Amino acid sequence: MGKKIIFCNCKGDTAETQGLNHIFLYLQSIPVELFNFYDLCGVCAIKKNETRDLFLTSDEFLVIACYSRTVKLLLRNIGIDPDSGQFSFLNVKEIRGDALMNRIQAFYQDGFSGKSLTTIESDPEWPSWYPLVDYSRCSSCGQCADFCLFSVYEKREGKISVVNPTNCKNNCPACARLCPQIAIVFPKYSGGGAIGGSETVDEMEEEQRQRKDMDSILGSDIYKTLELRKAKRKSIIKGQAMNKALEEREKALNEKNNK
Repeated sequence: MGKKIIFCNCKGDTAETQGLNHIFLYLQSIPVELFNFYDLCGVCAIKKNETRDLFLTSDEFLVIACYSRTVKLLLRNIGIDPDSGQFSFLNVKEIRGDALMNRIQAFYQDGFSGKSLTTIESDPEWPSWYPLVDYSRCSSCGQCADFCLFSVYEKREGKISVVNPTNCKNNCPACARLCPQIAIVFPKYSGGGAIGGSETVDEMEEEQRQRKDMDSILGSDIYKTLELRKAKRKSIIKGQAMNKALEEREKALNEKNNK
């Protein structure tokens, strides 16, 4: 069994950017099998099979990224069990400097298997902004799907799933702010707390925050607002379908005229 290091070169708006560059330079200087994800959120969303295949081995992995809660949700989302015993996690938001370097050294020094660097990239045009569902908290109420106008979520057979992550509106965490179970995480959310994937959830603080958000976003008649959102989403989808049909019709007419 070999040892591999997974490093997330995060594209998010984070104060740790300079620190990430320093860590990456250090990782390249030591004898490790290094996988550089640019970035882990995006790759897990658009290259699920490739990422899952990497982890479907008997290797031992050290994942250097953000909150372990967030990273575990990313792994579960691609079909990997983060609690299998293969994984260790280092949170660059909380562990820095010598403490971080010492943890890295302790991981690889007894399992040297050669030095290599593999870079796996996400779509450079996409900021990798999308939600993850924490199913240990989700009650499948569907409020997130009812609120979202961009068909990011799907409600099927009593389960809420993120089916169109790239549809998500950049820097909009509103569905997470409204989730009654605090079950939605946006890895790129810079505001911290449960929405940003923090390791622990302050239930009382989140409940107070949610009451304020519900009032400011949905108003006094929550159900009416959600029904209006659903109607608006249907209108958007119909409009998109009509535009696509018109584009295909125009293309067909042009091909016919050019014959």
